[in-house]
Amino acid sequence: RGRRDPRVALSAGAPGGNVAVLSESSDAVTISLDGLDELVAVLRRRGYRVIGPLVRDGAVVYDELATASELPIGWGDEQEAGVYRLVRRDDEARFGYAVGPHSWKQFLQPPHVRLWRAQRNGGQAQDEDEPDKPFAFFGVRGCDRHAIAIQDRVLLEGRFPDTDYAARREGAFVV
Repeated sequence: RGRRDPRVALSAGAPGGNVAVLSESSDAVTISLDGLDELVAVLRRRGYRVIGPLVRDGAVVYDELATASELPIGWGDEQEAGVYRLVRRDDEARFGYAVGPHSWKQFLQPPHVRLWRAQRNGGQAQDEDEPDKPFAFFGVRGCDRHAIAIQDRVLLEGRFPDTDYAARREGAFVV
């Protein structure tokens, strides 16, 4: 594909590449409930595709959020060998679950990607366009941030960087 070198694009402004964006902050910040709604709204206005946890099909899954009210408010989960179930909590926690059956990887490295397309009757092959909106991942846990950093190291900093992964990762906002 005719894309620029992802190592250059993602290292601009961050000494360790985009991994620096995922590092732990020394200052903890608490966002109010109104602030959660405002953060989602601001990210959407700035052109991000906001992805976060929501309840669907009896599980906490990651999908596009229109507002913070779609978060799994008051839901937790019970897990044991071969069992996953949602349970109501006694509070209004937005992130009161352990982990759902999905991961952020499905957005950064989807299992199916169309590489090119062509039309019959003399049409020319065309590279598939880059994602139309950058991702904003909302509610990413520390272990998941570290997993994304490992993916960045493997898929962006090697001898043969993955340009599709780089296009999905570039400009991503992680909360």
